[in-house]
Amino acid sequence: MNKTIILAFLIASTNTFSQKKNFSLEISYPLELSDGNSSGLTGIINSRIKYRFWDTESFSIGTSYSIDLLTGDVTFENKKESFTSHHFNLFGEVPLNSSKTLLSSLGVGYSLQSFFITKSIFGQSGSVVSNTEKDNIGGFNINFGGAYHIFKNFFIQGTFQFMRSYVDDFLLEEKNGFNINRLKFGLGYRF
Repeated sequence: MNKTIILAFLIASTNTFSQKKNFSLEISYPLELSDGNSSGLTGIINSRIKYRFWDTESFSIGTSYSIDLLTGDVTFENKKESFTSHHFNLFGEVPLNSSKTLLSSLGVGYSLQSFFITKSIFGQSGSVVSNTEKDNIGGFNINFGGAYHIFKNFFIQGTFQFMRSYVDDFLLEEKNGFNINRLKFGLGYRF
């Protein structure tokens, strides 16, 4: 009961004392639309924090950091993949109506994707050996989307993100690029 009262007080105080709400926190479900070099990725969660350093009546400009968690099965037997993507972006927002309840956004930035492949060798009595390998790939990203404010500070939002990542080809000694497309739907809170 005391925790509920404290939480309600904190939410009310952010509405009362902050004149400009330059931060927002978003929680989304990432849906992989193309699988690049992976197979059958399933989204777990995406979270993003935004800071608007230039906020006017007609547009906002800011920076954001987001993280995606995804998992999937590799086409080979006894292997499991998990992905963590970090996105660092510069974004702009434009209100689409006079009440500023509907916003459009466009962002560009850099993505770093870490993936872990866990291999398991099974024997007669179950799993005998389990080994996890980690690798990182990076590239640029572009995202666009929109948000609709349900209440003063709470909103629903959707984002489409295109990433172009590069991986080293050791045989040809060159970098190969591949595309990743993600669709994200979720909720947000502006404070």
